[in-house]
Amino acid sequence: MNLLSYFYQRARRCSWATMPNTAPLGVGSVLRFEGAMRLCSCCVMLLVAAMLVMGGCGSSPAISVSLSPSSPQAIDQGQLVGIEATITNDASAKGVTWSLTGPGSLSNSTGPSVVYSLPTIAITSVQQVMVTAASVADPTKTASVQITVSPYPQIPFQSLANGSVGTPYRETIAVTGGTAPFQWSVYNGPIITGWRVGGSVPDGLTLDANTGTISGTPTGGGTWYFEATVTDATGAPVSNPFLSIQINPSAPPPANPVPFLNQALVPMAVSPGSAGFMLNVSGTGFVSGAKVNFNRAPLQTTFVDTEHLAAVVPAADAIAAGTASVTVMNPTPGGGRSNLVFFQIGAPEATVNFVNAPNSPLQIPEPSALAVGDFNEDGKPDVAIAANVRVYLMLGNGDGTFTPAQGSPLPIPSPPYDDLGSPYTGSIAIGDFNNSGHLGLAVALFSDEAAAILFGKGDGTFTYSSTLANASGLYTMFVTAADFNGDGNLDLVAVNSSNGVSPVVLLGYGHGAFNGVEQNVQITGVSSAAGDFNGDGKLDLVIDGAEVLLGNGDGTFTQGSSLSGGASGVVTVGDFNGDGKLDLAVCNSASNSVTIFLGDGSGNFVTAPGSPIAVGNQPQAIVAGDFNNDGKLDLAVANYGDGTITLLLGNGDGTFTQPSGSPYAVGHGPLAIAAADFNGDGKLDLAVANATDGTVSILLQQ
Repeated sequence: MNLLSYFYQRARRCSWATMPNTAPLGVGSVLRFEGAMRLCSCCVMLLVAAMLVMGGCGSSPAISVSLSPSSPQAIDQGQLVGIEATITNDASAKGVTWSLTGPGSLSNSTGPSVVYSLPTIAITSVQQVMVTAASVADPTKTASVQITVSPYPQIPFQSLANGSVGTPYRETIAVTGGTAPFQWSVYNGPIITGWRVGGSVPDGLTLDANTGTISGTPTGGGTWYFEATVTDATGAPVSNPFLSIQINPSAPPPANPVPFLNQALVPMAVSPGSAGFMLNVSGTGFVSGAKVNFNRAPLQTTFVDTEHLAAVVPAADAIAAGTASVTVMNPTPGGGRSNLVFFQIGAPEATVNFVNAPNSPLQIPEPSALAVGDFNEDGKPDVAIAANVRVYLMLGNGDGTFTPAQGSPLPIPSPPYDDLGSPYTGSIAIGDFNNSGHLGLAVALFSDEAAAILFGKGDGTFTYSSTLANASGLYTMFVTAADFNGDGNLDLVAVNSSNGVSPVVLLGYGHGAFNGVEQNVQITGVSSAAGDFNGDGKLDLVIDGAEVLLGNGDGTFTQGSSLSGGASGVVTVGDFNGDGKLDLAVCNSASNSVTIFLGDGSGNFVTAPGSPIAVGNQPQAIVAGDFNNDGKLDLAVANYGDGTITLLLGNGDGTFTQPSGSPYAVGHGPLAIAAADFNGDGKLDLAVANATDGTVSILLQQ
């Protein structure tokens, strides 16, 4: 029986309902009637109470509020959290109101969803925030979610500890802010302004992806530049492109230097079919046991002194017309192969004329520099061309035509510390920068304060060094390769034209990485050249043909003589008057001339008779060689303003004569020039980079 039935049955038993209908209405009857009525009223009240109870048992369930997400959240400053409220049993459909405890703000706080954001003012510590939703119909019904806000992660500017070759190294990159755990990497991916960022941690070290700790045992000296990237648990990435680690070399045992070879050879040319002869070479850093190589074959060589060698060239090597590559090889430890000088096997020429090679001009967009070397070691000269943000490798076929090397053109990476500007290429220096026995390249990056290092594989292909050389200034116009501290590894000198350090001397350690050497002299410029100008057996420098810096033999330099005559521009070095002492030839773009400075062997120079020599409009590049095979150094000058090449034939006394037929037309804006015998006929030819045209002219002697 339910509660309502129970009260109904009680009401039926009320005594007034059993009173006789015929009883007289006396006093007793009245009293009984009143009692019955009181009893009936009680029953009615019970019925009403029962109905109220039953009515209460049939009402709606209580309101509840829940949030999504409901678990605690962790974000970094600048990130948002979207929160949605779900309300159940709310017949009024009045929704929720939102409230915030802690810093930040809520958007759309009257709707069923809200977005939390932190103020834009940077926070310096972790903040705790509570977001609460309350039912409008029943404010006692609420739900909350906690949010932990960390400062946005940063890899601050920091100096990482130096290391030493062979000594265990351990250093952790500092990070502030962010939400753990973190994931670390070195970024060397694509960039908008170029190809990709170059850089890595030093050879022998690794970066722990979980901790940001760099550890291991360094295997080579130099400074490695890299961009570290970290991503925290919220997915926030941040990077620092200004990190570097300098690895100092271990104390090396005494080593032989990389030799440096001067122009000119004596003799510089012989006619085909000549008898065997003695070839005298001069330079810097020769040691006992050094060999003169003739087309990569060692000759019987006599060590005269550290600056002179004599080698026997057998008649068999001079039978047919051609041009030999002459280098000097010092023995180990250290040692290695010198720079290249050409020796012609060809009859003297009464006249010099040039014509375009069959495939000339080569179509190379925006060429800015070029250099000649035998990159695939087949005995035929090849050409490396710096153009825009690439290097083109053109392999010589031996007939004046060229074939692109596999993988050419090679894109040039940007240094991590300066990748805003595109890595426009400047000059090219050739050398073996990793002691592999193969020619590599150092490419100046005009606007990026760096030089990119490429390792040759001996087949015309190249790989990249794991780091770039820091040129420490703008604009990096020129790089020169030589062993300036005599340790058996090639070094670099970078010349900057505008600001920063110049010259920048970078000591190499045979791994393609370099450490800078602080200098006491600062000279900006657009070119440099090396040679021992004062005869002390240490390589010196000339900047722009205007300032001479005398080498101390450890990579540092002392201010030498300043040249008079107003000459300042691209310079080349050679013995132009045959006295065994190095001289200079300097382009004067402003005066459309070339000035010859004759050296006295002690580091001083005087202007040669007849200088300056008139050439074409705005001479910008110059190369020395014996173009008419008469045994005297000549000059070829690229005139940017009128698109010509001026040939100056040396008279052997420091004076020059311009032959008939000169100047020779090339493309518009010739900016660089190199000489080699591209068709193997025993006569030097020319390669000319025409910047305005976007071509490279190959001029063959007839």
